[in-house]
Amino acid sequence: MTSNVADPRAAKILELEERRRAALIAADIPALDRLLANDLIHIHAGGNADTKAQYFSLVKNICEFLVIERPEIAIRFHGDVAIVTGPMKHTVRVKATKEIRNMDAFGTQIWAPHGDTWQQVLYQATEIAPH
Repeated sequence: MTSNVADPRAAKILELEERRRAALIAADIPALDRLLANDLIHIHAGGNADTKAQYFSLVKNICEFLVIERPEIAIRFHGDVAIVTGPMKHTVRVKATKEIRNMDAFGTQIWAPHGDTWQQVLYQATEIAPH
């Protein structure tokens, strides 16, 4: 994962995004709990929005993240808020059916300061449909 930003805060955001990606693949809810704000809004590519609790239920009970790739992301800072955008590829397994689903999407995340670190407060994915 690379970024196009020289701001020294960008390295921390990249680190946190890598930790979030790894935690999703490991289904590590305690790690995700530290990375995601309590008032998180997670908007899926289909348009439905989850709270943090609903998102954790999805990770625990509905789907298993097999691969999450973020080849290049852009990070912009507006005051103390980081806006992260860029393409992503997800491969998930639906737990009930074992069906594998692949998705190419463009993601937008907002990270905000929280104590001595940052937490993700918004996530929104838009699926990239074939032309």
